[in-house]
Amino acid sequence: MAIHLQFYGKMQISQTAVLKLRPLSACSGVFGFFILFLLLPAPVIHAQEGNYKFENFGNQSVLLNGNVTGSVADLGLTYYNPARLGLIENPSFTIGGKAYEWSRYYFEDILETDKDLSSNQFGGLPATLAGTFDIKALPGHKFAYSIISKQRSDIRLRYDSGLIPVSPEVAQSTVSQSFTDLEFRDKLRDDWFGITWAYPLSESLSVGVSIFGSIYTNNGRGDILINEKLANNQVITYTNRIDFDQRTYGGQIRIGAAWKLSDLEMGVNLSLPFFAVYSSASLNYQESLSGVSGDSDFIIAENYDGLSNRRKTATGISYGVGFPWKKHKIHLNFDWYAAISSYDRIDIPEEALIYFDGNPFMETLKSVFNFGAGGEFYVSPSVNIIGSFTTDFSAAEESINLFDFVNKSAEEINLLDDIWHIAAGVDLNRPWGNIILGASYARSGSQIGTAPDIPGEGTNIQPRNISTKINYERWRFIIGFEIPLIMDKLKGLPVPIN
Repeated sequence: MAIHLQFYGKMQISQTAVLKLRPLSACSGVFGFFILFLLLPAPVIHAQEGNYKFENFGNQSVLLNGNVTGSVADLGLTYYNPARLGLIENPSFTIGGKAYEWSRYYFEDILETDKDLSSNQFGGLPATLAGTFDIKALPGHKFAYSIISKQRSDIRLRYDSGLIPVSPEVAQSTVSQSFTDLEFRDKLRDDWFGITWAYPLSESLSVGVSIFGSIYTNNGRGDILINEKLANNQVITYTNRIDFDQRTYGGQIRIGAAWKLSDLEMGVNLSLPFFAVYSSASLNYQESLSGVSGDSDFIIAENYDGLSNRRKTATGISYGVGFPWKKHKIHLNFDWYAAISSYDRIDIPEEALIYFDGNPFMETLKSVFNFGAGGEFYVSPSVNIIGSFTTDFSAAEESINLFDFVNKSAEEINLLDDIWHIAAGVDLNRPWGNIILGASYARSGSQIGTAPDIPGEGTNIQPRNISTKINYERWRFIIGFEIPLIMDKLKGLPVPIN
């Protein structure tokens, strides 16, 4: 009896892998590990890009969760609203919050058992650096520079089953031992280097522009190793590896306007789509099966460099308001991002498409609307308490996702789905500057509904209700400084800094 041994999703083991082994319904070792594989956390390659408020910049702006389009007071304004630079009399040199992050992916109730699987990470995050300068030939114009780590993550997850004996009654004396090793990695980095210009049209109205150069790199990799020892001591080995790399260098432009009405501060910021100057991409695919028979064993190794590729980001509009309440200050923000219709981030050669069910690097983003609020609450002349929350609805409808390659569910699996961010901290006003201390928390999850249909003995076994939940949570701890007095020491430089 012949059966097709495959991952029941977008990636088939091979067109040639029609194995005269045994009914798959009897192969509990293979079946169990294939199903477990469907639940393992292959990293979401573009999860952060579908969540527009996943990162924040500045000091107070971080603890206010970016709800500062109309009222940003630190040099996070280079990102949130460049026009605010024209309305702030003495913007500080900013050493962005030194952040430490603890994050965790975990799976609840795998295969309807009490077993959980998790991966924890702890480490430091790069700081934001920003400052201001003047150009003597342009009096009245204001300028700032900034270095921002727009996105940065490095997720590594691994599952090692160890050598597992299989009950002869369950395996029908076919499989005696099984071993599965799965490893996934996702690395994403997008560094921005920007110059900001602002010009106050009046004491209450200003316009501004930030131009950022972007160095973007994204690569993902998934490795699968499955070994089975049969009752007759025959050993079957299956390996699968896919990895890709995409690099784009280009720019982002953000245009802002800010104004004041009595005690009310307002602002609007327009984020234009990314434009590419240089791009490159590569794809490697390796697969092998051995120990079955001379007719069924195979090796595939395909390497593709110099692939055509593209990167698109959504047009976004943010509107914010800041207003006093007694001795406190309240911040409100509303953000809208346009949809992006389906497109291929990486063009796969036609001869390589035989390994996939369509181009797996297709991306589609829907339009989203986010809102948030924050407050600076007065305690004393030297202490303010800061707190905030914001929505972060996922725009991802379809994105590069190694998990979806082997997912049979109709739903797209996005480990970072809709998120609520909360943050709290303290702003300490010292004679030489400000110290910002605080923490933020974010959590999200996605549900997997059912396992795939498993063909066996010419019939389709009904899908198994696994109802496993993938969860993600993150804590960040922040220390930041704003040092206005450093300006006096830097005015003697060839390009004076205010």
